[in-house]
Amino acid sequence: MFALVAFKWHADPIAMAGITLCMVLPSILFGSPAGWLADRFNRKMLMSFSDFARCGCVLGIAFSVSLWQVYIFLFFLGFFSAVFTPAESGLLRQVVGENQIQAAIGTSEMINNSAKIIGPVAGGALISLTGIKGAFYLDAISFFLSALLLFGIKAPTLQSPVKSDLEHREKVALTEGFRFLSGFPVLKMGLIVFCTMILALQISDSQAMILIRDIKNATVHFASWCIAASGFGMLTASVLFTKIKLGEKLITLKISPAILGLGCIMVSTGTGWPIGIIEAVYPCVFFLMGFSFTMAAIPFDVLVQKKTPETHTGRVFGTINSLSTLAVLVGILLGGSLSEWFGVSLAFLISGGTTCLLAAVSAIAMKKAERKEIHVAEGIKTTS
Repeated sequence: MFALVAFKWHADPIAMAGITLCMVLPSILFGSPAGWLADRFNRKMLMSFSDFARCGCVLGIAFSVSLWQVYIFLFFLGFFSAVFTPAESGLLRQVVGENQIQAAIGTSEMINNSAKIIGPVAGGALISLTGIKGAFYLDAISFFLSALLLFGIKAPTLQSPVKSDLEHREKVALTEGFRFLSGFPVLKMGLIVFCTMILALQISDSQAMILIRDIKNATVHFASWCIAASGFGMLTASVLFTKIKLGEKLITLKISPAILGLGCIMVSTGTGWPIGIIEAVYPCVFFLMGFSFTMAAIPFDVLVQKKTPETHTGRVFGTINSLSTLAVLVGILLGGSLSEWFGVSLAFLISGGTTCLLAAVSAIAMKKAERKEIHVAEGIKTTS
């Protein structure tokens, strides 16, 4: 996408920023309404329709003749992705037993993290072999095949809401996911930790190349290895947490922010080390930073799935998708602003220190939340 815009339309930095906004704004704006759709209509059909629509959007981008057309298709691509995500989480809950939820989520994370590692390499190879449009055609085909494969999934039918309750549900749909999460203190704290870690990770990811560029004798090859190490850390955590049994207290949510924060502090203060030490230590630190994020993401996702009734998974995960995407956007903007105002090393230091502080506060808060948590799932069911 960025290659198409940069080379075909010679886009300036503002135009490139517009690409990012068009990709993330739909999830922020429509995550909660999309979650309501996932709870109101057939989730498998919503996913298939979204994939067919995304196939059309990708083809539309490939055939666009102006930048504003790309923006429109990208916005709709983001919109249908926002519809797909909560429907996917809800369908997973329908077809997977509770004792298999963790394995299913871990496997899904493995696939996603593998795609993040392999995707850029495969995309570059496809562009070199088939051209930019050829890569878009293959992407469109993948969405089309995904839509067809979804028809083969057998899922039980959810109980439809009675008509007398439907009007009330529509009125509270936009806030019901957040209200449900707020009703469980552990989930509320988990959401805060999860979104804050996304924000910190985006600050580091968006500025990592600049930080490493400023290290004496560092190369682009070394910077690429550091970024790849972060992806391998996420993948490794996905594999491990597919197998490791998780308890209800989520110790991983308490320690993972500390690992991420200490990693940010270490890379910010180590830029003056001898290059040999940097080349040995930095990839390991980036690996641990990526590992720590997935170490929080999977247990949080599993706990939300287990505590959320099947009839509410769309709204709950739609809310999580909106807030986490907002954290991505804020992290990118904040990373650039902090680096511009204070320098990239200090930006990492601020991000790391704040995340470590979060780890200390959340450990205390979650301990209290675990003691006083009230089980409200049945009460919420009666309002739906």
